[in-house]
Amino acid sequence: MKITKRDINVFVLGMLAFLAFETIYNWEESKSEFMRGWNDGGNTSETKSK
Repeated sequence: MKITKRDINVFVLGMLAFLAFETIYNWEESKSEFMRGWNDGGNTSETKSK
């Protein structure tokens, strides 16, 4: 069985569709987790550069 370019495209599009659906469905949680990660990353980089 060969894996074709079409198989890879379908897999990638499926993963992107799942990511979009999950983000839209849980928008408030996604937004709050993104902001928490953004702030934690900013705090970590500031302490390492000093």
